[in-house]
Amino acid sequence: MKLIKTLFILILLANYANAWELDQKVKKDDSAFWEAHYNVPKYSVYAILAVSLFEGTDSRLGRTSFKSLDAGLISQVITEGLKKASGRLRPRYTDSSNEWREGGDSFPSGHVSGMTALVTPYVLEYQDDQPWIHLLWALPAYQMGGRVKDQAHWQSDVLTAALVGFGSGYITHNYDFPILLYFSEGNTMIGFKNRF
Repeated sequence: MKLIKTLFILILLANYANAWELDQKVKKDDSAFWEAHYNVPKYSVYAILAVSLFEGTDSRLGRTSFKSLDAGLISQVITEGLKKASGRLRPRYTDSSNEWREGGDSFPSGHVSGMTALVTPYVLEYQDDQPWIHLLWALPAYQMGGRVKDQAHWQSDVLTAALVGFGSGYITHNYDFPILLYFSEGNTMIGFKNRF
């Protein structure tokens, strides 16, 4: 519960980041380097899904992969709810970052929250054994840059999305087994797994 309260406070602070003039419209850059950011989440999900189905939940890697998928799903549900509630316009449609409740879908970024959620369980699971795993943070950072460069999101959109993604990944990491998806030898479950 403490983590949820902390995340809520951080989201509110990011929401008011305009007071610090954090949000700036950047020049659109659709070069090949930044344009490729659209494919990173899609291919990441394919790879994680393949590992999940191959490993099942009987191995550490398989459990972590399923937790990663759970985190991605949770982050997308939260992100879509925030988008509908905020209605913020994307930078490509306005010069002002204060266009809220205008029917937009800028706040927060689904690409960034999803990518952050996907990598967080892996980093938290393997950081003590394999410190190089922190290099995975480059993927959400790349998403953040790509979304801002494409004028799809403001800076506070991507920062808030990273918090949502990290929170989703942190929560799923702390469960013994995946929350939404569960495959194991002799057991198949899709849905919420509850322990009493």
